[in-house]
Amino acid sequence: MTLAHIQGQPRAIATLLRALSGRRLHHAYLFAGPDGVGKSLTARAMAGALLCHAPAADGDACGRCSACIRAADGAHPDLHVLRRKEKESGDGTLEQQIKIEQVRELQQTLSFKSFEGARRVVLILDAERMNPATSNALLKTLEEPGPDTHFVLVSSAPHLLLPTILSRCQRVRFAPLDRSLVAELIADRAGLDRAHADLLAGLAEGSIGKGLALAESALLADREVLIARADDPDGKRHIPQVLELAEDLAAKKAELPLFFQILRTWYRDLLLLNAGVPTDALVHRDLVDRLRTRAAALSQTEVLSRLERINETERGIDGAANTRLSLETLLLRLADR
Repeated sequence: MTLAHIQGQPRAIATLLRALSGRRLHHAYLFAGPDGVGKSLTARAMAGALLCHAPAADGDACGRCSACIRAADGAHPDLHVLRRKEKESGDGTLEQQIKIEQVRELQQTLSFKSFEGARRVVLILDAERMNPATSNALLKTLEEPGPDTHFVLVSSAPHLLLPTILSRCQRVRFAPLDRSLVAELIADRAGLDRAHADLLAGLAEGSIGKGLALAESALLADREVLIARADDPDGKRHIPQVLELAEDLAAKKAELPLFFQILRTWYRDLLLLNAGVPTDALVHRDLVDRLRTRAAALSQTEVLSRLERINETERGIDGAANTRLSLETLLLRLADR
């Protein structure tokens, strides 16, 4: 994968190619943006360009030489990747933090000459997962990286990085991907019809990774039922069904982020309709008739109040509140105008 193959991030790629072709490379870059928009993929393509034996005129990797092939396979001796390790449980879950011991090992490796006598590249994935001690251990290496050593930090939460780390990196911003591109890629990779992929793309908010994860959810098939129960203009007459929905959702805690996302985007769509925004901008544009009916019935103040309740409930559940009770309270309050 070369930089030219990265889709949906023209500004970021143009910035990197200008630096590569003009030989105005910074020793440390921070790729910052939402999850699932191509940051890690671009970081690996950047590493390939830096290590390539026969780069193109624009500085991009050739994609064919032995260095490019080994970099793509993660087997290049001068490419070092720092990331969270898998837990010893062997279930594939990752440690919460990048350990300080990993940074110490990296520093020892970098104290020796590069294997091929050219550049060395260090990729740090989920860089915000470094705690202050780990970050401070890395700081000296960032300040004095050694000749032809380049760092690329990848983060979806750069505000969690120490200011001292941020100040030593050149930030390259990655934007959410265009909805049509996300839908196209999801349809291709997950084998879905375009209408289903378009809905996933809207819910994913510009993230291919998030869209593909949503494609695995069984909850999405019940979207219309969820919306009908949660945003029921006659909800007081259907309290038993509302309580049953809360019980079902509480038993599927892993699905709750999608439930809250469905509700949030539903009420967001109502706000957009009331503001006169074209229907193409809506997430649930396949339900536009129902959206118009509800937008006419709810004031902006009522919609904003409901969004606030949804966000408060999600934060409470994340903070270990009683899940079923919290959901029951939310759904009953949504049913009460």
